Amino acid sequence: MALNVGQDFKKRWLDTPEAVRQTFVDDLNRICDLLSPVTDIPNWLDNDQRQMQVAQLKVEQAYADLKAQLIEEARLRKQLALEKSLAEKRAQQQTYNSALIKDELLQFEQQKHTLQNLRQQIDSEILEYSDKYTKNPDTPAIDYANGQFRVDDAQIVSELESVRLRLELEAETQIEQAVEAFRHKLQIAAKEEIEYILANSNFSAEK
Repeated sequence: MALNVGQDFKKRWLDTPEAVRQTFVDDLNRICDLLSPVTDIPNWLDNDQRQMQVAQLKVEQAYADLKAQLIEEARLRKQLALEKSLAEKRAQQQTYNSALIKDELLQFEQQKHTLQNLRQQIDSEILEYSDKYTKNPDTPAIDYANGQFRVDDAQIVSELESVRLRLELEAETQIEQAVEAFRHKLQIAAKEEIEYILANSNFSAEK
């Protein structure tokens, strides 16, 4: 008598959990006992009923364990995929932040250079303006009652110094504003990166 076990029996047999295969082997052994002439049939039937119940429980437990194992393996694969994706996104964000910082530094240096040139230009104009006013020759005092007046050299120097100080303060203010704006952009970029990491660092724990 030929035993028909269907197609791909070996593959299906090897893919079956070990506990299930052992249960099938035990069932076959009991069947072989039944074919023996010396077997007590009533006792065999009673024992077979109990063994079938035990075998059913073993099969159900084996497939339940296999299902739990497959779910855990799928969860681990998903977690690894999420970790890889997060690492790639963090690397991309880091590259973007580095480029942003580099660009901001370049703009800051350009603004600083522009402001330095402006300050040099202002100093040059002040010197040029100062050179136009030389010390007046000694002359008799001007009679203000007759509509004549005279500007003191010290007053001119004082005015020029005030102008120079004011321009220097304006230049320093612009530099400080540029630095503050640069720091603010860096803080925003750092905050966005932290929020991005926190938002993508919770992996699924479902089973």
